[in-house]
Amino acid sequence: MLYMRYLLTLLFSLVLVPLLAQEPPAQPIRLELPFTTEDVEAEVIALPDSSLLVYHKTSNTWETEATFHFTKYNSRLEEVWTDTAALAPDSDYIRYYTTGPYTYLCFSGDNLRDYTFVRLHHKTGKTWHKQFTIEPLEAIYEYKVLQDKYFIIGRNRKDRKPLLLHLNPDSGEVTPLPSVYGEESTFSDLLADHEQNRVDAVITESNGRVSRLQVKSFDANGKLLNNYFILQRENVNLLNAEITPGDTTEKMLLGTYSTRDLRFAQGFYATPLASRVVEGNFYSVLQLKNFLKYMKPNREARTRRREEKRLQTGRNSGFNYRLLLHDLIVTPTGYILAAEAYYPQYSSPRSSNLGLTPQALTLYRLADEYKRSHAVALGFDKNGILLWDNAFPLTGVTSSELRHTVEVQHLADGRVVMAYPENSKIVYQLMNDDLYNDEKTELELMPYEENEKIQSTEYPGIIRWYGNSMAAFGFQRIRNKESGTRQVFYINKITF
Repeated sequence: MLYMRYLLTLLFSLVLVPLLAQEPPAQPIRLELPFTTEDVEAEVIALPDSSLLVYHKTSNTWETEATFHFTKYNSRLEEVWTDTAALAPDSDYIRYYTTGPYTYLCFSGDNLRDYTFVRLHHKTGKTWHKQFTIEPLEAIYEYKVLQDKYFIIGRNRKDRKPLLLHLNPDSGEVTPLPSVYGEESTFSDLLADHEQNRVDAVITESNGRVSRLQVKSFDANGKLLNNYFILQRENVNLLNAEITPGDTTEKMLLGTYSTRDLRFAQGFYATPLASRVVEGNFYSVLQLKNFLKYMKPNREARTRRREEKRLQTGRNSGFNYRLLLHDLIVTPTGYILAAEAYYPQYSSPRSSNLGLTPQALTLYRLADEYKRSHAVALGFDKNGILLWDNAFPLTGVTSSELRHTVEVQHLADGRVVMAYPENSKIVYQLMNDDLYNDEKTELELMPYEENEKIQSTEYPGIIRWYGNSMAAFGFQRIRNKESGTRQVFYINKITF
């Protein structure tokens, strides 16, 4: 009897664990705001103190008048404070950066040289804003702030190449910083390391045939502190990298590499910055346990066999992946590097209209959209040793611009969640190290009341928030049997 009792207990635990693992995320709180897509532009930003900042702009039809609102909500989605900023009516939100007690928001105007920066104090809601005319720029891709000084990556108005600028908001002085050199060089990462009081810019230098990395470090005033050229192994090109925080002896570069065509990656690598030489830790796609799991099992097996034969005969890798890296996630034990595998989609070329052959026309075509095959996450320790990898198939996920389509969050229990919005659903994948789950998991967003129905969802989004919680948001049309239809901007707290 005792043996049977132990056996039943073991069987019950084996059944119980998968059931618990399949329990859907909770939706404990929902906030609805009376916004419509016709009248309001809105963004949701997670703050370091477990609160949310909601920005929204209201304007008239001709955009000759506009009001810019900023409201903070606590973790229970209760309003903490609200304020407005008197910006030019043609100002359009671009992006934000958060550090310490402030969030910095950037707005562009109809004149592509004019940019307005807003600084918000998280605790008081006090705002500061100022418009700057930045002559060299016609677009801003990224910016970071160190000691209230701005480091901006943008597109050069003259040659349309990327450039790095330093902006002193007190004096309004804009200074170009030494950065990109090669014809096809670009920026891979920009990190404001506040503990070290420096900004690190990771630059991919390329002449179209070979590429290498260099890292330039600046102080808050834009003074160059150090320049690191990362030497690499023969026949290996370092495509891009994310840099870790810490002092020079601790900093790591984690990124992708290529063995031939610079457009495609064949694997990942990790290397210490201080060595100035890529010493080891290269991981080809073939070495990763789950990178190819987005394929059906038979196709994955055939692909692996074909690749192994190529390598045995001394040929270069046949894997060709375009990978869009996410910002590095720092964990208590190391780092998580996430990336999305994508490929551009083109419409049929009309060479006769331009007098070009179809082959020549491909050099001038722009992608209509970017389709995703899957996303991956790789866990590294502090020394850059790969601990695990996992994958998230992204069937039917596309974007009109090359931007991130999934959100990635490291949970308190060590798991990683990847998620993206799909109409009124959240599609997600919970990753427990390298244990791959091939089941598609979806969460239907809940309205306020059980008798209500979500009729439509527009501009859905999801961001990581705090702890095990994410925030899903967007515009919805809700049908209530008693009170009729309403249009709202919603925020649903989702807790894994």
